[in-house]
Amino acid sequence: MFSKNLLPLWLTPDRIKPALVTGITLFFVSFGMDMVLSWFGVPAAATILNDVAIGLLGSLLLLFFLYSLNLEQNYRRGKERMTLVAELNHHVRNALVAIQYSASLDDKDERTRRVGEAVERIDRVLMELVPTVASAESPRYFLPEPN
Repeated sequence: MFSKNLLPLWLTPDRIKPALVTGITLFFVSFGMDMVLSWFGVPAAATILNDVAIGLLGSLLLLFFLYSLNLEQNYRRGKERMTLVAELNHHVRNALVAIQYSASLDDKDERTRRVGEAVERIDRVLMELVPTVASAESPRYFLPEPN
């Protein structure tokens, strides 16, 4: 079969197979139509190059479509990751500032309570934001209050 190292990035076996199936199918459908035309007196030799061109064009169009679809999916995935990183950076940084501020408190109970609240905030952000990363169009800097 094909070596993955020899093929360009856009021409991978998982993209070649559907393109080949489409091209071969288009070729045979076009060839079948040419057989119908031969019953009406059109010679088959006059249309075989047409069949090959239709098959090649169809497979190339499908290959281009699959490549552009993959690019779009990669772009959206990257955008989702950037949004998630911005959200996490914002919320975790705020919680760390609260922890830093609480370190300067003299009251041990108050310091422990504030550190616990900051840890709960980080936990809440991780539990609520990470699973919903694909649903956000822009970073969510404000979360709804917990119930």
